[in-house]
Amino acid sequence: MARCGITRRTAIAMGAAALVVGRSGGAHAARPAGTVPSLSGFVGDYYPFDQPQILPRIAYEDYSGNRRDLSGMAGRIVLLNFWATWCAPCLVEMPDLDRLQSRFSSEIFAVVAVCTDARSVQTVDDFLAQHGLRNLGAYVDPTGKDMHDCAISAMPTSFIVDRAGHARGILPGGARWDSPAAHALIAYYLTETPVGTPARTW
Repeated sequence: MARCGITRRTAIAMGAAALVVGRSGGAHAARPAGTVPSLSGFVGDYYPFDQPQILPRIAYEDYSGNRRDLSGMAGRIVLLNFWATWCAPCLVEMPDLDRLQSRFSSEIFAVVAVCTDARSVQTVDDFLAQHGLRNLGAYVDPTGKDMHDCAISAMPTSFIVDRAGHARGILPGGARWDSPAAHALIAYYLTETPVGTPARTW
């Protein structure tokens, strides 16, 4: 596994913490008011990391068959979502992710929804078209390496990645991404003043 700021143990622990917060209904009550907006998920809540975390290199295949990574999203806030075609909670939140992408300009915000079970981008593209999802790109992780390196233990799982390429928080399980709470969360990172430079690049 690639060396990175988020180790498997760290990611699993943070995902577990998010699940605990969600089940307790605390919605990050221990955090100071006026900081990161809260977002409740179906299983766990959004858990903002105390310190920005460095992700492993997230590589995925696009519709043209090109291998891409998140460095191509530099300067944008990214909602990195791991999902699967067999996952019922994924299917529930996909229309919300589609609407969320249309709500914010693609020049400043991108939903990168990476399918973890399909082996071809055509399969993902057909799936998105079948469900009327027109704003999401068709991306696939054909080897499963991204999911393994990020220690994904729940499906779906989402990370918010800032303009510097750092993961800022995690939400295990699905969520209402096209909701006032989600809009406030994305707007928080969009209006944040960038501080410093990345310690490493992908």
